[in-house]
Amino acid sequence: MDDDELNLTSGKPADFSFKHMKSIQVAKFLENVGLQGVRYTRVKGVPEKGPNKKFLTKSIWMNNNKLKNFKHMDELVRVVLEYPDQLGWIDFSFNEITEIDECILGFSQLKILYFHGNCISNLDEVAKLRPLKQLKSITFHGNPIANHPRYRSYVVSILPQLANLDFTPVVRNEKSYPAPPEAVKKLKEMGKQISKKNAKEMPQ
Repeated sequence: MDDDELNLTSGKPADFSFKHMKSIQVAKFLENVGLQGVRYTRVKGVPEKGPNKKFLTKSIWMNNNKLKNFKHMDELVRVVLEYPDQLGWIDFSFNEITEIDECILGFSQLKILYFHGNCISNLDEVAKLRPLKQLKSITFHGNPIANHPRYRSYVVSILPQLANLDFTPVVRNEKSYPAPPEAVKKLKEMGKQISKKNAKEMPQ
């Protein structure tokens, strides 16, 4: 393991919380916040930088802003992180997010995602995260979807890779329960979409 890899593993998060951001626009971010705007008070320091003057860390915190969505997050990550493909943790908690943008699927190593304290009201938004096979921990409490009577069983059925939901371990029994009707319906829809896509891609 070289020095960069060591720092990447042990590095502090790039903390851009409490920056009053309403959207993610890279040019505006660089003008108003920039890498120099990273916060250091919460974790008593900032990540080290690599040869390209970007942060050596696997974590970005965007919590406590005013984001209504996180479109272009993939672009921001590539501006901020030395090794963007190694991104493992994003904190979007306490924003105003209503939907999950599929740009996040570009980061296959994501293991932790925080969405608590947002405004996601459609349970089916959760299904967008199913392709993230490394995802182990996620939060949605404080969103309207968490008030659904079958919320937890739906999320566990749609995201079977999870080990922790809302800071509570997903136990083995939960994974063996029958999926709720909403999850069964959504999984069937996704299966049909995949079949159609595969059919189109097959050589004639």
